Amino acid sequence: MGKTGSRFLFAHFQLLIRIDVNTLKTALSLPEYNSSMIQLIREVKSGFENLDPILGKISKVEVAHGGMTRQVSEPQILETPMKKYSAVISVELDCFRDTDTEQFRDALHNFSKEAVEQMKEHFFGAFPQICDATGNTVDAQGKNVWDAHLEMLETMEMSFDENGNHNTSLVVHPDTARRIRENPPTPEQLAKGNEIIERKKKEYYAQKRTRRLPKLNN
Repeated sequence: MGKTGSRFLFAHFQLLIRIDVNTLKTALSLPEYNSSMIQLIREVKSGFENLDPILGKISKVEVAHGGMTRQVSEPQILETPMKKYSAVISVELDCFRDTDTEQFRDALHNFSKEAVEQMKEHFFGAFPQICDATGNTVDAQGKNVWDAHLEMLETMEMSFDENGNHNTSLVVHPDTARRIRENPPTPEQLAKGNEIIERKKKEYYAQKRTRRLPKLNN
């Protein structure tokens, strides 16, 4: 298990959206309609990404290249190729002729769900490589799950908002989640975890620069 800082871009994708004009029998004299349709599909998919408990917490950057993405620069360089994925929107022609909004809604939903699942699959495939490259991997083999969690907390880079809330969340395999439920932490482990978080909070605020207001001329 592991955690990297928020400055890393975890996943890099290229979305290919094609509208088959012949299938839809759409006139080529309506390019604005086609462009608007593609924009709508992108916005709906983006909305599903923001609602996802994993992808919704990852900052996104739009790019226009098909090369490698440098995920980590130090201490070990890690570059990953752009991941191409595709999902199909299947809509009957009668949907447009009859203005069947429910069929169109379901088509957008199915497309977005499939695209989001592919993105998460790539994310979890690249994430271990990023943790290894940044030295944020903790070997929990043979250890108490909460002791391993405390060890992971020590290595994690954490940030806090103005209310003192940290930016981290725990994502684990279903088998690990079962072990956690079956083996709750001891009071000593809870106290140790709180101590680590409080220490990191003090360190985080101590590193923040103090904003100075300019002096006003009389």
